[in-house]
Amino acid sequence: MEKSLKKGVLILFLFLFAGMNMIYAQQKSVTGSVKDESNIPLPGVTVMVKGTTNGTITNTDGTYSINVPGEEAILVFTFIGMKTEEVQVGTQTSINVTLASDVIGLEEVVAIGYGTSKRKDVTGSIAVADLGELRTVPVNNILETVKGSVPGLNVGSTNRAGQVASLSVRGQNSVSAGNNPLIVVDNAIYNGSIGDIANEDIESFTVLKDASAAAVYGARSANGVIIITTKKGKGINGKPQFNANLSYGIINEMKPLEVYDAEGYIKRMLDIRALRGDEADPSKVADYFANQVERDNYLATPDHKPTVADPYSLIRQNGFNKKANFSVANRTENSSYYISTSLTDQQGVIINDKYKNFTGRINMSNDLTDWLNLSINTMYSFRDFSGSSPAQSSTVGISPYASVYNEDGSYTQFPQQTTSYISPFWMIATSDVDHSHNLNAVVKATVKVPWVKGLTYSSTYSKSMRWQERNEFWDKNTRTGLLAKSTGSRYFGRDVDMLFDNMLSYNRLFADRHSVSATLLYSWEEYNNEFVRGSASQFDNDVLRDYKLGNGVVQTIDTGGGERGSIGQMARVNYSFDEKYGITGTVRRDGFSAFSKNKKWGVFPSVAVNWNISKESFMENISFLDNLGIRASYGSNGNQSITPYSTLAKVGTGKYLYEGDDTYSITQGITSFALNDLSWETTTGFNLGLNFGVLNNRLTGAIDMYKSNTTDQLFSLSLPYITGGSSIIDNLGDIENKGIEIELHSVNVQKGDFQWNSDFAFSLNRNKVITIYGEDDDGDGIEDDLISSNIFIGKSLGQIYTYRVIGMWQQEDVDNGTIRTGMNPGTYKLEDLPNEDGEYDDKITSENDRQHIGNSKANFRWSLNNNFTYKNFSLMVYLYSIWGGNDWFLSGANTPQRDPFPYREDVNKVVYDYWALDNTDAEFPRPDENSKATVRGTKYYDRSFIKLQKVAVSYDASDWISSKSFIKGLTLSVSGDNLATYAPHWVGLDPETGQGLNDSAVPSLQSFIFTTAIKF
Repeated sequence: MEKSLKKGVLILFLFLFAGMNMIYAQQKSVTGSVKDESNIPLPGVTVMVKGTTNGTITNTDGTYSINVPGEEAILVFTFIGMKTEEVQVGTQTSINVTLASDVIGLEEVVAIGYGTSKRKDVTGSIAVADLGELRTVPVNNILETVKGSVPGLNVGSTNRAGQVASLSVRGQNSVSAGNNPLIVVDNAIYNGSIGDIANEDIESFTVLKDASAAAVYGARSANGVIIITTKKGKGINGKPQFNANLSYGIINEMKPLEVYDAEGYIKRMLDIRALRGDEADPSKVADYFANQVERDNYLATPDHKPTVADPYSLIRQNGFNKKANFSVANRTENSSYYISTSLTDQQGVIINDKYKNFTGRINMSNDLTDWLNLSINTMYSFRDFSGSSPAQSSTVGISPYASVYNEDGSYTQFPQQTTSYISPFWMIATSDVDHSHNLNAVVKATVKVPWVKGLTYSSTYSKSMRWQERNEFWDKNTRTGLLAKSTGSRYFGRDVDMLFDNMLSYNRLFADRHSVSATLLYSWEEYNNEFVRGSASQFDNDVLRDYKLGNGVVQTIDTGGGERGSIGQMARVNYSFDEKYGITGTVRRDGFSAFSKNKKWGVFPSVAVNWNISKESFMENISFLDNLGIRASYGSNGNQSITPYSTLAKVGTGKYLYEGDDTYSITQGITSFALNDLSWETTTGFNLGLNFGVLNNRLTGAIDMYKSNTTDQLFSLSLPYITGGSSIIDNLGDIENKGIEIELHSVNVQKGDFQWNSDFAFSLNRNKVITIYGEDDDGDGIEDDLISSNIFIGKSLGQIYTYRVIGMWQQEDVDNGTIRTGMNPGTYKLEDLPNEDGEYDDKITSENDRQHIGNSKANFRWSLNNNFTYKNFSLMVYLYSIWGGNDWFLSGANTPQRDPFPYREDVNKVVYDYWALDNTDAEFPRPDENSKATVRGTKYYDRSFIKLQKVAVSYDASDWISSKSFIKGLTLSVSGDNLATYAPHWVGLDPETGQGLNDSAVPSLQSFIFTTAIKF
């Protein structure tokens, strides 16, 4: 018995031992060390088992020990200022890791124009947009993604479906020539719309801001350069990588336009009558309607129920945004490809505000030999803006008691009976087609010259064709068609441009300290355009509409076209010593056919230097400072924004009927004069920049200060009629442009699974008119202002020079005799300025009483993007602001009293605070101000705002989904765009778009979108 018991205990012990072994076999201990690139141990490195809360940190000697659940476990090594590393455990029991430095991307390769450079070696002012988290919010184009995030890049606002925002870099350099930056896509100058490039296809977005950085593009670069690089082939373990991004969302007005309802409409009617001195008895409203239609509809129900509860809702629609992007990419040892297609279907909040877009792209690259690479990037884009929206200003005028529809459901022509007000639906075209196409290809061959180390020759050929179809028709059920017995038109326009670049580059490192690179370029560009437009009216049969314009009795046709060409030659040399000191010299010579015969060519040189101070030996003991470098550049760029043939003398023909003749005679006359010496606008500028990283690179950033002068402005001069022409273009004037830009990145918290990063951007720009004509007709020793063109010497462009509103005239001013002659209570009180003798004449005249109110330009811009991550969750909160203050960023768009028929009680209006007998402290004048004030002024409002621009919440379900299916990655996100606005001084709709309080103000769009991103 005892032996049996001992035997049983032994067997139980053996089973328990085996079970424990099985349990511990599922877990294992991993040890190791973590060092930096200099082989120095890194204490405090976080080591986590991916997808779990199991983790540890390295000791003072950089070593660690951690238990992992099995061979499938992945260790994640993170440390501030270092690149994150992931290592699968497998059969290893000891894992040693070397973390690479991530000092604000100093080793990052950035585009510099006709080449690339490591960020630490950049000598000019170059900014690279961080597209990561910002792309979580689906938008129509890349400009909406980068808006506000790049200092010095000014992106405008939009309020229509598919609309592409305006774009500028570092303010306004030119008075009348173009201020748009040059756009380069995949190494080729791009003349199309950014809206044609799918946001998902873009790999990087770089801005060249100063003269040195942009000098390689010479005559096209005075307004900065945008370099866009599209994606190349990437794969997963040698297999194709498939991506699908699907999103759907709703679109609303950020702030809708409010129109008077029945109660407000009647109140306004009574107020207008009272101001006129007419009877205004609320019990007799039915007698006050100006037309029978409104009167009948008012009396149709005992409670006077309106026929139109909200006039604005008649043209409103529910907006949406649907997007889909599919791509497949792969890379092998010698070749790569990237193929994608994108579809967008967007609908705004105003009926017929629609936008559809299809984009396809194929990028391929192949190493044909070890010395020859051939690549081709092709793209096609189709954009559809078809649809005619009603005029919003007409919609606002609809009375709550109007008859909008006929008995058969069609729209009445005159909703309020009066023929002076036409239904907005009668202003919509019967058919409207607006199609744009863009077909583009860039072919590049790169030869690594075998017998000369570091020498490369590349040839880039780009061909682009863009064409537009614009067809419209108005039948007899439209206002335009009724007057013309139906009318229509068809337009076709085509632009074709070609670019051929040949470049020789040399890059070598000598003795591990001397880095030399040189680039020679010869560029040839051609551009051709043509159009044809046909129209017809007075149709007896309009069934075929614009497809049969020949059915119209009156027919017209117009055709045109043109061509231009340019040649560029560029040389650039860069030398860097020991990664400490660098210098870059560039010179570009450009010729442009549109310029005068004596000034076809322009030469634009630049030079830049940089000093990486943190590489110096005396910086080794400054522990808090991780990176410090300064940059300085000086150079000139050109602006060739001039219309072809504008420097040539041209003769036009006309028809003249002499008295007594049966037919007209053909006449000829000079339409423009020869400009044989018209030269280039030239912008010469200086830039000083500082890059830094402190506190173990938890705070990194860059500061740039710049100043430039644009001389030989392409300025239009008015001519006396007796000369035979109205104006000529000449080189006049000097505009100064200066400013400061700040870019900061901070790692605020990095603890375990939680991380909080912030990105801040700030820019301030000022320009000043130095001189224009140089004339001093009044002999005061100061150059005369050009008031008619709103140009003032010594002041910034965008000046507001007008009367200053200082209050409102009231009845007490009449009673005490202080009201100005010609004015009435409820009209703006304008400031009377003293004359040269310091006396007041109590009169308002344009000669003596206009003054500088302020400026329409922004004071400064800033943005703050916060990114929070916790395990697989992430949150992005993006704030964007344009600020005024000190009389900057002013607008006079809040003028409801200036809308059509403001004094008519039978035409509705936007809701606004107008002066009335019982509302004397109102914001705006009385509705009939036009007839009650001999001199009228405009009140200007500060457009300063802070916007909650973007918010996105994402969840990365890749780990979960990959273990259960063939899907390699899955990210779900919910985002909002244009969510809220703080504007303490603005009374209109959206201060960013400048849409104020008036009949034609269009609300801005606000979106809420759900997105699914899949990789497989």
